[in-house]
This record gives sequence, structure tokens and C-alpha cells, in this order.
Amino acid sequence: MSDYLCAMSTTDHISADRLIRTWVACGLTHAVVSPGSRNAPLILALSSHPSLEVVVALDERSAAHLALGMGIQSGRPALVVSTSGTAAVNHGPAIAEAFYQEVPLISVTADRPSRNRNWGLGQSAMQTGMFDAHTRWSCEVTEFQKDIHDLDEIARTAWGKSQQGPVHINISFDEPLYGQNEFVKGTGPVSEPLIFQMPETQQMPDDLQDIVCQHDPRILLHIGPVALGPSLSTEVDALIERCAVVADVFGAHGSGAESSTMRWMCGWDRQADEQWIPDAIVTVGLPPMDKRFRSLIVDWGVPHWHLGHEENDWNMFGSKVGQWRMDAKNGLNELADALPAFNGYAQRWEVRRIQLEAADMRSRNDEWVDFNVYRWLAEHLPKAGRIHFANSTSARYAQWFQWNASRLCANRGVAGIDGCLSTAVGDALMDSDTPVVAILGDAAWLYDLNGWHVNPRPNNLKIIVINNGGGNIFRWLKGPADSGLLERFFESGFATNVRGTAEQLALPYFLIDGWDSMETGFQSWANNSGSCLLEIQTPGEASANHVRNHCDTMGEWLRDS
Repeated sequence: MSDYLCAMSTTDHISADRLIRTWVACGLTHAVVSPGSRNAPLILALSSHPSLEVVVALDERSAAHLALGMGIQSGRPALVVSTSGTAAVNHGPAIAEAFYQEVPLISVTADRPSRNRNWGLGQSAMQTGMFDAHTRWSCEVTEFQKDIHDLDEIARTAWGKSQQGPVHINISFDEPLYGQNEFVKGTGPVSEPLIFQMPETQQMPDDLQDIVCQHDPRILLHIGPVALGPSLSTEVDALIERCAVVADVFGAHGSGAESSTMRWMCGWDRQADEQWIPDAIVTVGLPPMDKRFRSLIVDWGVPHWHLGHEENDWNMFGSKVGQWRMDAKNGLNELADALPAFNGYAQRWEVRRIQLEAADMRSRNDEWVDFNVYRWLAEHLPKAGRIHFANSTSARYAQWFQWNASRLCANRGVAGIDGCLSTAVGDALMDSDTPVVAILGDAAWLYDLNGWHVNPRPNNLKIIVINNGGGNIFRWLKGPADSGLLERFFESGFATNVRGTAEQLALPYFLIDGWDSMETGFQSWANNSGSCLLEIQTPGEASANHVRNHCDTMGEWLRDS
């Protein structure tokens, strides 16, 4: 543990001081706190460690998503701290997202003394175990727990468990809350920092190997979103001629495989299913995004194995046989070695991918709509370290194109629109030397504005808001429009423009509202030296009709070719 100046002070609450000391010894580098009183001992303890980067976030929901973004960028847990009551409850959405993406995160919620919890005092809620369904481990630390060895063990356990997803510690503090002691150097944890042990690796399951080793095996590989680690594009490309592959851009960005399950289903002929049904399906990462594609595989009912060490027991298609517990990169290499170098079934899928690509190109036009705006951005965005896409239509459009970035990110665990901006902010703060871009719809932007109410703010995050009138995904679905209530209840068009929000947040603002202003507006935004906001206004109804017509036209071309 590093030496600190003797004059440094810390909280006089032993539990807060000890937990923070131990996490710093384990490797904690970043923390996010929200203003409050009950969490003052934790804030005082954090401030006694100059090596820590501590970010202040106004909104606890955004604060937890900031920590999520930090974990996605680094692969290490960030700490997020809240005061008591509903403030603590607001960590929930990010914890659920981290749970399903299996991203490291440590949530610490301050609480009133255990003896006062049913007294009806202000800022009180039932906080003990409130996130148990979406955490890898949780613990209650009462105001009576002062044994430093027990506290060290709690902190070390939390650190170890957090490597595979979020953990939650609820900690009680009695008043006074702001008392301080001198920070005494050399009083850190006696035990060595906990080293995370990777789960035991298994070879390819025997029953899957039996299928792989048969003559001309029909294997379908689906790569879903993968939050941590490098893109699996190299491993995927080695498999394209050996098995059928569909690889989500959020898991294998840059590969030559089909990246959009939505595009894959264009013009699909259920009468010809027999030639496409595999003997087995192997999945990596999160489930596929397109409902039609997912339903197709459910109907096929073929045996399914999931490759990876994930704790979540994904039964994506109702036909899961087992899990192949091996690192995805190594498992894909093993699969490539086991399959023949050329495979007729794989070739059939590759031919369809090429046909889809041709149909896609032939069906395009220059109408001013979302689809073409996303296509233009993919072709013109300068190199970025990471591009974050909000959920709903943004994440779906992202899959149609190749992007100029090292990695593409989206919160596809729960796949809500909350926290999409905050996650990108956390990523940018964690790695301030790398350009980061966030592409959001207007609804996702308005929903998470508090993600920019942070101190410090990143200078390396550029934001694009596609304003199509809000909730455009509901125009993709049959139900809302057929109900006659689409505009009144489903499509949340709350902002004609987002200029006012940019001014509120002191963000330089640029506007594009058609092809005539696209080039100049984009270059002004791209050339801005710091963080800034580009609003691109598009027609919502025309955009929804366009993507629907585009898919229909592709299908017609495929049937006629």
C-alpha cells in the first residue's frame, strides 16, 4: 500500500475506512459518489486516498451507470457510493445491467442504524438484500461491526466476487457522520490482495464433439454482444468457411460474417427451412437481438451449447443441452481446429450473406431518413476508440454497417434506454486519452441527461442525438400503430429540438436537419476540440416506413434473383 502524508485525515467510522483501504490494496482506482449525508463516512474515507480518481455524480441512477461504463472499459470493478433511501434504490438499473453483461461493479449503499430502520425516519428504505436477484454477492455491515479482520475479509470477498458481476454492500452508520481521524500510514490490510481465480476450463463437451466430428457437420455459431475483452473478429473469420456464422457487431466488430440478424431475416422463406436447419447451435455472449431470428431457432429445436464462463444460465432457444466452459477466444479456436476446412453448409450461409449484401446495396437510396443517416455516419466518423449506441433503434441500425472504431458498445444485458449516456461518460472518464462517441436517440438522451451532471466531465466524449420524434421503435412494431394510440401514448416526442438541453449542460451544440447541412454541420462538430453535441433531426414516420420498405425490397430482390 502506498505511503500517505501523515497530515491526511480519514473518517472515524472504522467500517468505512477499512473497506476503502482494503479495496485500494486490491487495486481499486476509480469511484463514483453522489452527494448525501449518510454516506459521508465513505466519502471521507475515499478522500484520504490521493491515488483514487473520484467522480461526483448528481443522480444515483447515472452514478451507477458511470461505474458500469468504467468497468466495461477497464475490466475492473469501479466503486459507486450512495446515501440512504431511494438514492440507494436508484443503483438498481445499472446493477441489473452489470449482472446480465457480467461487468465488474461494487455498489455500496449507506443506511441508517439497524435499530432505527422501522421508525419511519426520512430517507429510509428496506435496503438489506434489495439487489440480491441481480448481484453475485451481497452483504450487510452494521454499525456494530468494527473488527478490522472481519471488515478486511468482507472487502476482499466483495472484490473477488465482483470480477464476474456486481456486488452490493449495505452499510449502516450512526451519527455523528462527519468525524475524522488522522490517516495513519502502514495500517492497511495485513493479508495479500485477493487474486481472482478464473473458473476451471473444460474441453469441448463430448456430445457436441460427436456432432462436430461427423461428416459435413451443420453447425450454426451465433456471436452475441460481449461486454469485456477484445473483438472476436479474428476467431470468427477463421470459422466462416467451416460453419454458419452470424456475429453481432457488439461482439465481433470488424468480422466478415453477417452482423445483423434483422437483415438476415429479410425475404426469409419458411418453406425452405430444411436446408438451413443445423445439427447444433453454439452461442457466445448475449442472445440475438432480432425476435424473428430467435423465434426461427426456437422452432427448429436443435441442441444448443453456450461457450463461455458466464454465470448466467442462458437458455436462449429453449433447447439448451449444456455449457462449454472455456474462454470464448480459445473455444472458437478449438472449434475451428475440429471442423473441416471447407463445409457445404457453411458455404450455403455465406452465399446467402453475399446475396443479402447485394440486395441491401441495390435497395438503398438517398432519402433523408434514419437508415441513411446511420449509414453516412458509419462511413464518415473519424476513428474512435469506442462508440456507444443507445438501445432501441440505435443499436439495431448499428448492426447494418461497419464502423470506424476499435470497439462498439451497447447495454444489451437488460437492453433498456436508461443509462446509455452515463455508461459512455464512465467509459470516457476511465480512459481520457481515447476518443469516445455516443450515438443516442432523442428519448434515450432526454431520459439520461443527468449522466452529464458529473464532476469532472470528460473532454474526450462526442455525442450525437438522432432526433426522430421519440420512441421510433414503436413504429417498427405492428401493435402500437394498430391500437390507434401510437402518438398519444407510445411515441414519446417530448423535444422538438435538444438545443436547450445542450445549453443547460454547457455543451457546444451543432444542428443538422437535412443533406444540405450534413457535411458542414458534421465537420464543425468533429473538429470541435472538446466534448460537444450534434443533433441530427430526421422524420420519424418516414424513417420507420423506410426501414420497413427497405427490408421488403431486399426480400423481393432475393426471391427474384
